[in-house]
Amino acid sequence: METVLVIGLDTVAGANIATCLSSRYRVVGLTSTSPVSIQGCETQTYLEDDVETAEHWLSMVRPNWVVYCGVAANSAWTVDPEKFSTKDPVLAARNWVNAAELHSARFTHISSDAVFTGPWMFHEEECQGFCESRQAEVLRAIEREVSLCDNTLIIRTNVFGWTPAAYGQGQVESLVQSLENGSFSSQDCYRHATPLLATDLAAIIEHAYQERLTGTFHVAGGERISPIEFVQRLAATFGLTVPMLPRATVLNERTTGFANGETSLHTRKIRRSLSISMPMLDDGLQRLFDQKHNGYLNRLNNAPVRLYEQEIAA
Repeated sequence: METVLVIGLDTVAGANIATCLSSRYRVVGLTSTSPVSIQGCETQTYLEDDVETAEHWLSMVRPNWVVYCGVAANSAWTVDPEKFSTKDPVLAARNWVNAAELHSARFTHISSDAVFTGPWMFHEEECQGFCESRQAEVLRAIEREVSLCDNTLIIRTNVFGWTPAAYGQGQVESLVQSLENGSFSSQDCYRHATPLLATDLAAIIEHAYQERLTGTFHVAGGERISPIEFVQRLAATFGLTVPMLPRATVLNERTTGFANGETSLHTRKIRRSLSISMPMLDDGLQRLFDQKHNGYLNRLNNAPVRLYEQEIAA
């Protein structure tokens, strides 16, 4: 059985990728925040993103494949810009990719659609419509750093999905609770992206790993959508009251700032390379809803399977 080292279990992408891969690989997951337990995974915490830490874990685990979910792996719609100033994310990525190359491990870096901005829609991998914010430049610097090593796959995306309970409420949990309570907080209708369910991302990057893809690829949902439209579709899928669209105002100038513009991704390259199609949003939202009842959340949180979930699985 091959071994996968997933760094960044505190991200939605990292936790869900580890959960999905755990049935087919030996998965070791690391987090630099609170400890977390995921069914079928060996999970550990680490203290620093320095050279010694990266070397230690690569030597200990001896993975065939490293999946790196750093600050870039967070959805640009939810990431706190302050996270970019708490440590040096470029140096951290450099340490992990260098250690992976030293130990001949394949390396997948989960990056972000927020390197881009409008007015262009559906950015291709070579698009030059870059966001000029400091945070977006950090994301591009990380990509440049990891691309210097062989066997590196860079995946730009924008994921949504369940968060391990150990880390409190994530984006999806907060939105669902607010919709249930009727206290829905306003979302804007100006930003647009192509969000993808985290478990769908996991399946696609596994396929890319098996096909030994390297380079930069866009992996995203099949629909371009705004945050408020996303919430409306989420509410409809979960059988909750659908909030009304806010009255849009005319923008006289293009929006600026990190992740405030158009970050939708064109996925032709990955579709042709793997002969696959990208999931539509409603299909992803339905799978997200089903994960509440089919035992998936128990795996994500390493919780006992309740009786009705056992019956569904049967």
